[in-house]
Amino acid sequence: MKHGARIVRRGRYRRRTLADFIRKILWSIFTLWFLSSLWKHFSSSRSHGLRRLGTVDVVFGTHQDKKKRKTSDNVSIVSEGNVGVVCTTQSHNDLTQWLTYHRSIGVHHFFIFLDGNSTPMNAEAERMYKHMPDVTVYTSTQTNEWRNESKILNLKRMRKHIHEPVCGVDRVFVQQALNVEYVIHQMFQGNTDANIAWIVHIDSDELIYPDGAENTFNVRRLLARIPNDVGRVIFPNYEAVPEKLNNRDPFIDVTLFRRSHKHLDAEVYAKYKDASKGDNPRYFLGYSNGKSAARVFDDLLPVGVHNFEHIRSKHLKEITLNESVILHYGFTDFLRVVGRFSQCDCPKEFTHKCKRLEFDLELARKYHELYLTSREEELQTW
Repeated sequence: MKHGARIVRRGRYRRRTLADFIRKILWSIFTLWFLSSLWKHFSSSRSHGLRRLGTVDVVFGTHQDKKKRKTSDNVSIVSEGNVGVVCTTQSHNDLTQWLTYHRSIGVHHFFIFLDGNSTPMNAEAERMYKHMPDVTVYTSTQTNEWRNESKILNLKRMRKHIHEPVCGVDRVFVQQALNVEYVIHQMFQGNTDANIAWIVHIDSDELIYPDGAENTFNVRRLLARIPNDVGRVIFPNYEAVPEKLNNRDPFIDVTLFRRSHKHLDAEVYAKYKDASKGDNPRYFLGYSNGKSAARVFDDLLPVGVHNFEHIRSKHLKEITLNESVILHYGFTDFLRVVGRFSQCDCPKEFTHKCKRLEFDLELARKYHELYLTSREEELQTW
């Protein structure tokens, strides 16, 4: 009996030790989760809308999530739906890094439109794109020949930009929207081999950043998880904040971003937005409404370059992503910022009437006041 009693007591002791061990594990997990949540909240409150994001390692294949991406590459993503990116640009010779990055995050095909004001493509660039089966290059001449078949040019919201243009900004806006519509038309006419399920328009100074643990940094996997009743997905935009005057390679040199108000706590945003923008007229110097990706159906039309609409498929919903964003590098270099003024062909006395961003209007005034009078240092300081 004594021997048997010792066995029972020993068994009870083992069960109690195992239960204690499990409780300790659960308590440790809870503690880590609580501290992590507390730190995220603290960081968000302290950042005043700023966040560090790096793309250099993604471009060159040494991203911190490389192990995750390697795992995801081994998983079949045929059924996930291909993503097509439309880009209107004047810098066709400088897209190699931009293309490499977007390939690494799962973009299937690129539709590159050379703007009417861009320099003609040289022989080297032609050879380069010819050996890229995932790139289709168009010229504005091709889309302009197709203008009579366009549906968006007859829409009320587009007429003011066409029939009452104020400056070159209107021309660019109309051309970009027309380019997106042309790609959709070409796909349903069978004039392109690209099989695209989702389409998005971004500029050559923008990067898609498909953040989120479940996405494994892959935009195809991200959009594959979108419910079937959702037709449009908004990527809020983050604006790059340069920490020096000249950045030769913004995608590498700039890692600080002003976060979208959609990703900030409402109280934190209201409290710090004025302090964050400083002397600037707005929280963002550029646009703040993000960019949308849309399911490609035959009733899809672009709403400018930021959004889309399905004419007949009214049941399709629109959602805003909580983690994935567009990184906008629009104001990262002095010469590039000054170059924005070239989009406006208005005489000096009519500049104030332009349908442009407040920062661009102020830039135009400073450009006439300082840059054209050989006071470049003062403009740089401003």
